[in-house]
Amino acid sequence: MTVIEMIRSATTGEDATARRPDVRALGGGAATALAGWCVTVVLVLLAGLAVPRASAGVGEVLGAGSLLWLVLGGARLHIGEGVLALTPLLGPLLLVLTARTGARRLLPEAPDLRLQGAWLGGYAGVGLLVALLGLLSPVGPGWLSLLLPLVALPALGLALAHGLPEPLLERWDQAPLSLRRGLLPGAKGAAALLVLGAALVVVATLIHIGRVAHIQSELDAGIFGGLLLVVLQIGLLPNLGIWALSLAAGPGFATTGGAMTTWSGAETGLLPMVPVLAAQPQPGDLPWVTHLLVLLPLLVGGLVGRWALAEVPRLAPTQTKLAAVLAAVVVAALGVVLLDALGGGSIGAVRLSDIGAPGLPLLLALLVELALGALAVAARDWWQLRR
Repeated sequence: MTVIEMIRSATTGEDATARRPDVRALGGGAATALAGWCVTVVLVLLAGLAVPRASAGVGEVLGAGSLLWLVLGGARLHIGEGVLALTPLLGPLLLVLTARTGARRLLPEAPDLRLQGAWLGGYAGVGLLVALLGLLSPVGPGWLSLLLPLVALPALGLALAHGLPEPLLERWDQAPLSLRRGLLPGAKGAAALLVLGAALVVVATLIHIGRVAHIQSELDAGIFGGLLLVVLQIGLLPNLGIWALSLAAGPGFATTGGAMTTWSGAETGLLPMVPVLAAQPQPGDLPWVTHLLVLLPLLVGGLVGRWALAEVPRLAPTQTKLAAVLAAVVVAALGVVLLDALGGGSIGAVRLSDIGAPGLPLLLALLVELALGALAVAARDWWQLRR
């Protein structure tokens, strides 16, 4: 049964048309949340049954599946004295798409704010019950972080299904014109940076596939557990892509205990038992060609500039064009850094409490490099108009 079929089956029946619209919307939100939760719990349960020597009870499996569903939406978990803050960035995307499907199929074509609020209330209510169920596992959720998977992500899916509320649209119409022109080119630029970073990770994995396969076999997760581990690593591909992008941009990334990998070299550090991390450079100096990776954000900056100029009339003043280009650059750089913050960078305490790309240095590096590429395209456009 697919997620869409689960959503349909949970909210259709003989008395469906007799329900009050707000009650039906409430049930639709609850069913949407349940659909995503059920898929996650079933996968965790099957993985637990397939792992050799697994001894977790049903309650712990339900708790672990519930917490995984929350983590996929951006929630943080408390593990003893440390915090688990590592969300596979494909997880929020899948949850937003699930919410969009549920909101589109289980709400009227043009729901008012009351029905939309009821739908969100049903989704959040089930999410709170899931969080309580997660207490059956040895770790617990960070309650403030639940706002992201239980409110922000379903609200985004609702907006994608039925559009923004009228007051927000009016506010957006009052935003600076340069920002409105630069939003889409900047979002495309952020996506291009993620794609390039993910491509670097894939290339590194293929080059060091032997090391990666060795770590995978050492975990002894069984057939289904191994497949689930591969799926989770695919979900982490955008996260690791941002790490690789940070290396290309200059700041680099950290693994454990502050061990950094930058243009100059890779420092020694213990790696978490995540097979794909074995593809990172080995400790020591890196070849000089590593510095050429900086060309990647410069090229994306050129694309961002070209896309931004396409949003501005050809004969518009130079200041107008520069404003749109720089707005797009800021949107692209901020988009990547915000996604990195959503993905998190902690899988425990002490040595594992700060891994991944450094947020502020990455932001500054991307702003400079994207701006250089974008301004080069803007200068070329200015020169062509003068001829």
